[in-house]
Amino acid sequence: MNVFFNFVLKKALLGLVLLSLVAVFFIAQIPDFQLDASSDSLVLEGDEDLRYYQSIKKNYGSDDYLVISYQVEGNLLAPEQLNHLRKFRQDLTKIDQVKSVTTILDVPLFRSPPLFLADLAGENISIDNGNANLTLANDEFKNSPLYANNLVSKDGKTTAVLVALKDNQKFKELRESRDKMRIQRANNTLSDDQQLKLKIIEKQVLKNATAQSELQAQTIGQIRTTIGQYSDKAHLFLGGLPMITTDIVAYISNDLIIFSLAVIGLMSLILLIIFKSIRWVIMPIGISIVSALIMTGVLAYLGWKVTVISSNFFSLLLVMTLSVVIHLVVRYREIAQLNPEFDSNQLIKDTLSQMFKPCLFTTLTTFVAFGSLLISGIRPVIDFGWMMSIGVTIALILSFLAFPMIMSLLPKAKIAKHKTELSVTTSLAKFVEKFGNHLLVVLIIFVIGAGFGVSKLSVENRFIDYFKKDTEINQGLTLIDKKLGGTIPLEIIFDDLAEDYWFDEDLRDEIHDIHQYLDSLKETGKVLSIDILMQLLTQANGGEALNGFFLNIVRSQLPESAKTQVLYPYLSEDSGQLRMVIRIRETNKELKRGELIDKIQRHISTNLGFKPDSFHLSGMLVLYNNMLQSLFESQIKTIAVVFVMIFIMFLFIFKSISLSILALIPNTLPSLFILGIMGLLNIPLDLMTITISAIAIGIGVDNAIHYIHRFKDEFKKDKDYMATMYRSHASIGLAMFYTSITVTMGFLILALSNFIPSIYFGVFTAIAMLSALLANLTLLPKLILMVKPKINP
Repeated sequence: MNVFFNFVLKKALLGLVLLSLVAVFFIAQIPDFQLDASSDSLVLEGDEDLRYYQSIKKNYGSDDYLVISYQVEGNLLAPEQLNHLRKFRQDLTKIDQVKSVTTILDVPLFRSPPLFLADLAGENISIDNGNANLTLANDEFKNSPLYANNLVSKDGKTTAVLVALKDNQKFKELRESRDKMRIQRANNTLSDDQQLKLKIIEKQVLKNATAQSELQAQTIGQIRTTIGQYSDKAHLFLGGLPMITTDIVAYISNDLIIFSLAVIGLMSLILLIIFKSIRWVIMPIGISIVSALIMTGVLAYLGWKVTVISSNFFSLLLVMTLSVVIHLVVRYREIAQLNPEFDSNQLIKDTLSQMFKPCLFTTLTTFVAFGSLLISGIRPVIDFGWMMSIGVTIALILSFLAFPMIMSLLPKAKIAKHKTELSVTTSLAKFVEKFGNHLLVVLIIFVIGAGFGVSKLSVENRFIDYFKKDTEINQGLTLIDKKLGGTIPLEIIFDDLAEDYWFDEDLRDEIHDIHQYLDSLKETGKVLSIDILMQLLTQANGGEALNGFFLNIVRSQLPESAKTQVLYPYLSEDSGQLRMVIRIRETNKELKRGELIDKIQRHISTNLGFKPDSFHLSGMLVLYNNMLQSLFESQIKTIAVVFVMIFIMFLFIFKSISLSILALIPNTLPSLFILGIMGLLNIPLDLMTITISAIAIGIGVDNAIHYIHRFKDEFKKDKDYMATMYRSHASIGLAMFYTSITVTMGFLILALSNFIPSIYFGVFTAIAMLSALLANLTLLPKLILMVKPKINP
């Protein structure tokens, strides 16, 4: 390596220019950088339920619509309030991308005045048509099986304004082609040409999805502006899946920019306090920023989208690069302190040659830790694994090129006399010597407690809890959830029953029983099905249920507006399916998606006798639950694989089974500790916290490699384990402490985010870093002192 280092130093200026050109090329790609918080990023790509859901959407349309809750203090149907709502609707429809707006003004009414069977084919009754009795309409909205707790709240003070957005038909067809070909790929039925075509289509979908997201964000911005203009006579909140995805992208973008800058600022301040020199602040921070920017450009160049899971990659790369550079700086200063007569190039070469192996090994093990995410089976998690694996490689290469080039072009650094010992690390060494046995007892207690916490770990989180209570998105979702029948849709599809339904009275009774059962569950809000039509027809028939003959006559006489509301969404003549839509209350703190899905399936199949393969549960609730359950399984699988792979890496690095085992033991603690805390505090695993274990392991392993590598070097001097421990704490322990404290404070900045997963990510990553530092400066040396492994030169 010395030959390479000599070459780098000799051609420093040329090398720095070439490095700058590479950096500029990738940084220039950043305008194409993309964020993705769509429903595609919240589901499993190969999920069978996803394929079924996509086929259902073709028959019944998408559930991607916006909901505006419109809440008043007085009478919702007062003339001035209706005029206000009418103007509001009119301005919404003027927005270019709004396809339609549905309100209490235009929906068909059946009891205002009451319609009898003979009247059903007559004139539509609605508030807009001017033929509705407003007193009766008020009662119908609050008590109707169709509108109550759905379009209007039970207290009659809140109504929903449903805003459907225009579809991009070409984009829709492109996605359908992609999804169909992905199924063929999963079944190994694609030819080589078709595989190539699928890759082209996937790139087109990604590109078009970005344009669609930007258009959607612009439309939602226009809707919010309109809402602001009409907030004088009503409390208005925006909800719906398109708004949620748009706001998540906004939160991620905000965190990515503001908190990255805050992390940079705080870490700069800490480095200035530690090193008291501008050089040791600007250079490490500069290299770290360039590394993170290059990786951002790489993502843009490759067309990879950053999701909720990978949204903190920028901060992580800042940390990973800074960690390498701080180790180089601390070692450079150590050598300069011990050898003041060395010239600048000699100091740089000695620093690089002594730090290359440990830094290379730490990068490889971190690569392995993040690479373990590739087996998760969840596309966004896999992509995050690739991002960070590539990122840490870039961090190592850039650090070992930029550091010597910059240092050789600058005047030799003046290293003032400074302590090579730090009271904190020296105190930890003394603690290990005096209280090492007590430490083992305490750690055993901690491990037992953490193990109990891990046993309580779950993935049952509420989507509404991702946002602070004072945010518009939380307030809007809460209002819609409590007043307007729930937020997250669950669908039940019954196959080959549509035609039988009109003639089979027993089948109608069974569907009614299912409807009533679903309505009785504490987790559910509004339940909508073909049974709603039956209830309305029964009311119109004086309280008597219609038989099959009259049903067929009446359904043909229903006006188109009524069919759109109560027939077409719940019965499909073409597919032969019956459909139920259940909205789940996210505000229910006892909601457990998996248990709810199993309970409903058991009731329909066991209690009512439907064959398990004759009906399907679908919708975003099922898809999101599948993803969460997969997260839990992948967490166990990932941790097991990563420890096996890292143990193999340790054997290669240390060439000692005993040292490899000793190095592995302390690095199980940060991951176990984090998961244990989450279990004890009832904090579920989610899209972001799922990656913390891999990060904790990667960080802990880095510290272990640096410590053992230095321990082996120091041990050569006197073969004294205790003295070696003190020297290691005073040297590499210093770099480990500086690095851990700097990046810990940086990650704690994320606690100020409005996005709860980002807060958890920041806090738990900070805890992981501190626990990894303590484990490798206490438990690791204690184990080495106890076992006294043979240390090869």
